[in-house]
Amino acid sequence: MMKKFLLPISIAAMLFSACGSDSSNDSGVAVNPPADDPQTPPIETPVNPASSATVGDDPNPQPIESSASLEISSASEMPLDTSFVPEGDTSSISGITGNDMPFEILTEEIEKDRQYVAASAITDYETVQSVYESLEEGDKVAFVIRHGRRESGVGVESKLTEAGIEQSQRLGGFLASSEAFSYGHTDFVRTRSTAINIAYGRGEDTTSFQSVITNRLVASTYIKDMELFEQYKKDSTASINEGEVYSQWAFDGLLTSAFYDLEARAVQTIVQGIIPNMSETNRVNIFISHDMFLMPLMIYVSDRKIDRLRYHVSKKGVYYLDGVAVVIKANGERRYHVVNGIEFGT
Repeated sequence: MMKKFLLPISIAAMLFSACGSDSSNDSGVAVNPPADDPQTPPIETPVNPASSATVGDDPNPQPIESSASLEISSASEMPLDTSFVPEGDTSSISGITGNDMPFEILTEEIEKDRQYVAASAITDYETVQSVYESLEEGDKVAFVIRHGRRESGVGVESKLTEAGIEQSQRLGGFLASSEAFSYGHTDFVRTRSTAINIAYGRGEDTTSFQSVITNRLVASTYIKDMELFEQYKKDSTASINEGEVYSQWAFDGLLTSAFYDLEARAVQTIVQGIIPNMSETNRVNIFISHDMFLMPLMIYVSDRKIDRLRYHVSKKGVYYLDGVAVVIKANGERRYHVVNGIEFGT
């Protein structure tokens, strides 16, 4: 049986310092409806305006929902250790990149990417496991997924709940293999903890866990005018509802004055924010991010073909461990997948 590694909880102060006041980068309020009534709109709880989390993750814990439409094969038989809360050794973090990506229209990359989106032909979710198992010789992949279930707080130091630890370890069990993975995350405690628990679930020795921080995988990447964005939030039908604002922009092409062009910014993020952080040696990369960063990216790569991502209508949005897989083929072409980790809301 695998040993339980209890690492010192020392990362929170460092992460808070690294993030500064940009805890506005985590986002999406209560995107999951109650499990017993999937049609019930989420109950919104306003974020304390004194908090630094101006664009926060959903302030209400989300229910763990069973999958009605997506079967996932059994994980490894390794018992889950939900007491394991590895906050990490700060010396193992490297490659910090700021959220400092000036908007640029990469015309040539956009033209190529239109072909890649069309060739990907996404119409529904796939599991992270199935995409991993379908990789061909020469392929490399970056799974960019949302963190596991977290505490009710939306700040930088908000940690995973026991359920979030279990979710992350279980996903790691689905990905158990002998090959080495690379990991990255934003500078939030819960995203790093998700990454290290996935590694633990895979059977990796997390006492030597290494990762990179990239702050380009955050929701504010898409915002051109924060003041106008905040006004749109106030005008939305639910208090502080970032999800409604982001999905109206990304899915329906509304509220565009507050945002950069979706296609241009998504392509730039893939080319300048995701691919450069992929390992040169390991073919599988797992980056842990946040729901409101992922929602526009998932809408873009799926060419608006998945109605559940139209959050202002579906009220479903991005669940824990959902995200995007960016596959780099041996010939340099890209293929995209919208992926689900272990839990899928109905």
